[in-house]
Amino acid sequence: MSNKNNDKTFYQTSMMSALIAGLYQGDFTIGQLLDHGNFGIGTFNDLDGEMIILGDEVYQLTSTGKVHLVDHDITTPFAGVVNFEPTDTVSLIELTKAEFETCLEKDFVANNAINAIRLTGKFSYVKTRTVPAQHRPYPPMVEVVKHQPIAEMTHVSGVMIGFKIPEYMIGINVPGFHFHFISDDRTQGGHVSDFILTEGTAEVEIFKDFHLRMPASQEFDRADLNPDDLKAAIHTTEK
Repeated sequence: MSNKNNDKTFYQTSMMSALIAGLYQGDFTIGQLLDHGNFGIGTFNDLDGEMIILGDEVYQLTSTGKVHLVDHDITTPFAGVVNFEPTDTVSLIELTKAEFETCLEKDFVANNAINAIRLTGKFSYVKTRTVPAQHRPYPPMVEVVKHQPIAEMTHVSGVMIGFKIPEYMIGINVPGFHFHFISDDRTQGGHVSDFILTEGTAEVEIFKDFHLRMPASQEFDRADLNPDDLKAAIHTTEK
């Protein structure tokens, strides 16, 4: 049994390169994931929407625009969590996504560690996208993202959580900043493409311990997790 108060590890199930390879079915439950963290993001079986973990509440942000809590016995093909206890807090006003990331890189994040980030506030604009559920035989992820719905929200309050991952972890995770958003009324959200912050508070915690749990499936064991075009594929699917 994990000690949640003392566990300062970024815990991840499966790898981004496995999603790129079309491995959209997981063998790790949401309940098991919550044993290792109370804050995180990921996806669901069949790539059915985006995941955001806030405490013991796990939300599914679907491509239809619906948001709902999920049962803890369902499984995930890819997710990362931490026990979040921010060590740095800063109040911010009137920033674009690019300006926000520049601000964090200047004063708060560690480029060669894993950074957990929460941005709570009012946004004049948030642009998200959410992958629709896929069906076997699964298409490659670079094809899936060509058909993902885009949502644009204006004058919305909510919370944006995610991570900044080091460049050397490409394939294991997604290098750079990666955020999911959910509105305060829990009715809309998704993978963040862009935003303009009106006013808010950013909180950061740096993690230097990392645990990767690999799926037990033969499909995972046989997949090509280091294709020649991995970097380009991740850029296409996430950026």
